[in-house]
Amino acid sequence: MRKLTFALFLTFAGLLGLTLAATAAPAAAPAQTAGPAKDALAARAGQEVFNQRCFQCHSTVEAQVRVGPSLYHVMAKPHPRKTPAEVRTLLLNGKDKMPSFKGILTAADTDNLIAYLHTL
Repeated sequence: MRKLTFALFLTFAGLLGLTLAATAAPAAAPAQTAGPAKDALAARAGQEVFNQRCFQCHSTVEAQVRVGPSLYHVMAKPHPRKTPAEVRTLLLNGKDKMPSFKGILTAADTDNLIAYLHTL
């Protein structure tokens, strides 16, 4: 009886191992995410930057003005109101009531914020 139980156990363990091996993810994932997944991650990170640094003065709702203008569709295609270069310049230098974020936002923060603004 012990031999039969042991044999069944080995068979079950072998089948379980084969099942896990067949359903396991590849061992080496790509070093960097590309395409839409990367864009979505950047936009999500940019939304966090927006919530921490921009939300106090800017809305994401159309025509809702706070201290600064709404950023709804500010970078929407096909006719964006601002280009990525213009947004970078505004963030770096500030303008009117908007302060400079030089030394506050990293290049990655700026890239992510621009990715988020494209989603509005």
